[in-house]
Amino acid sequence: MMTLEQKKISLINWIANLEDELVLDQIAGIQKLSLDNLPDAIVQLLKIAEAEPDNSLTVHTSVRDILK
Repeated sequence: MMTLEQKKISLINWIANLEDELVLDQIAGIQKLSLDNLPDAIVQLLKIAEAEPDNSLTVHTSVRDILK
């Protein structure tokens, strides 16, 4: 089972390697949706992230730091 941080890194890597402009536009469109319109998997990730205590979160300042 992947941790929340591992899931985030996996998603960042996937997005960073996308070359399909249509898919990137669809992802950008997600930013404009309300929670009721988001795909269930993304809502679940948001709920998991929200439930994490602040002291267990990793502060990220750069994608390069995450990928190290």
